[in-house]
Amino acid sequence: MDFNANKPSHIFAFLLLMISILFIFILPIVTFVVFYGTDYLSGITIDEFSAIISQLIVIGVFIIVPFMWYFLVNKLRFKGILSRIGLVSENIDIAFLWGILAAIIIFAIIFVIELGLIGLGHKPEDLSNIPNLQALFSPTVMFFLVAIQPVGEEIFFRGFLYEKIEKFSGPMISIVITSVLFGVAHMSYAKWFPALMPILMGFVLGYIVYKTKNLYSAIIAHVAFNLTSLTLAYLGQELLKDMALIL
Repeated sequence: MDFNANKPSHIFAFLLLMISILFIFILPIVTFVVFYGTDYLSGITIDEFSAIISQLIVIGVFIIVPFMWYFLVNKLRFKGILSRIGLVSENIDIAFLWGILAAIIIFAIIFVIELGLIGLGHKPEDLSNIPNLQALFSPTVMFFLVAIQPVGEEIFFRGFLYEKIEKFSGPMISIVITSVLFGVAHMSYAKWFPALMPILMGFVLGYIVYKTKNLYSAIIAHVAFNLTSLTLAYLGQELLKDMALIL
């Protein structure tokens, strides 16, 4: 069942979607334009508990909005919603293999680009949002968040948005659009590379969802990439501390 502006439940679902668009896309764009080139996040003081709650709310929005839309507008039940966004058990082994392969490819691409940019004189801290997150969260919380946030993001971007856009444009255009929107959602750090990286990442994740017809492939790839990146970041910091002690 398609959207019908004469139905109150459809209007409610539409308002939820518009509110999510405001917070997920509009505010990051405004933040990027206003604060680009500044480390504005360093001036923000917030306790870890409040920061955790805010992150969990964002993850909840990524999940709740698509489920509410499918339930109210498309009249689907829980199993039907899972099937529509690609959270299916069929070929889960293939999805897992695609996910691991995609994580390796994404990491290799971004690693090479970062090395090149560092060689050109860019500061490593400007190429990552991890330092900003470390200022807010302890290592344990960081690993927890980077492991669960991809679930919400993939449901919203490669599940909900991809499925809706693909109906009108075809899979390739849907991959491009959702990838760009994924980058826009990361513009709140007011740095260009942490916004560009998700776009490149989105191309790979969108493609494997298209190939496997299974959202678990993208979730596995996203979680594996996040955990690997964070682990290497902490290991690199520890290595630098040990070198400083030796010197």
